[in-house]
Amino acid sequence: MTYGNNSRQQFLLLLILLLPTLAFSAYSSTQNTSESDCGKHIVHCEGERHYPDGVVYQGEFMYGKPHGKGLMTWKDGSTYKGHFVKGLRHGEGEQTFPDGSSYLGEFDHGFMQGQGLFTFACGHEYHGMFFKDKMEGKGAIHFINGETYSGDWVEELPDGDGIYTMTDGTRYLTSFRSGKRHGEGTVAFPTEDLMTTYWKKGKPVKVARFEFKNGDQLISNWETGSLLNNLTYTLQSGITVTGNLSTIESELLKKGIQPENLRQNIALVYYAIAMEYKIDKDYKKASEIIDQAQSKLLPGDLLFQIIEIHKQTAVPNIQIN
Repeated sequence: MTYGNNSRQQFLLLLILLLPTLAFSAYSSTQNTSESDCGKHIVHCEGERHYPDGVVYQGEFMYGKPHGKGLMTWKDGSTYKGHFVKGLRHGEGEQTFPDGSSYLGEFDHGFMQGQGLFTFACGHEYHGMFFKDKMEGKGAIHFINGETYSGDWVEELPDGDGIYTMTDGTRYLTSFRSGKRHGEGTVAFPTEDLMTTYWKKGKPVKVARFEFKNGDQLISNWETGSLLNNLTYTLQSGITVTGNLSTIESELLKKGIQPENLRQNIALVYYAIAMEYKIDKDYKKASEIIDQAQSKLLPGDLLFQIIEIHKQTAVPNIQIN
């Protein structure tokens, strides 16, 4: 099994950079208008004005400036339809961009600011708070591959508490700093198992604790992205075994533990390790370990089916770091 590599495997951070820059946020051309019937001496009127730089405005004026409802069209094809105050976009409105992206929401003194929906040209959607044309505050982004991030944003990057949900339903509930997982968090797998661990600048560090659906637990420390050695596995009954994944499995079987009560838990540990390698773009290592995970499962196991989805995906979907 192999993982491909193209633009869809970009980290979420790179996708955020697709947000267009609004050089015309505090649009200055309205301060240097051509003469028209809606001149500076008219308190209020409606009309159309063509500006020297090719911008066309149709709508309401006050003392010669766009004020009220109107439509502004730029030379590059960008448009804004909504409210103006003293020549600036202010209030509710919709902005479109030459690349096909668009913004629908609140504006404040020329900036996208407040609550809004930004639709990227590629189809990704961000719904949440903006500040001076940047995603900032609470918001959620939905990727076209089905993955989502919902939480805090600072300067267009996930920063603070957030939840990243993968296409298979796995959820990363953790803190982010400058777009990277950072601090203690929990991974909630679709199998109803949990892993609590720590990340530093996007890398798993310190202790990882698995709480399996059947009541068993496993504790280990991350070593360069892996949990294969120095593990402690505790059965719900209280029996404890230490070692690496292979020796733990064999020791538990010697103690009469039924394989069906063990295989999915051990496989999930391999799966969790593989996902970290995949997020880190080490697709070769991820491929090897996820195959190890699946080799311990039966086709009817939920995790087996989840892994099949990953293996059938032509390119990796992971956006987070």
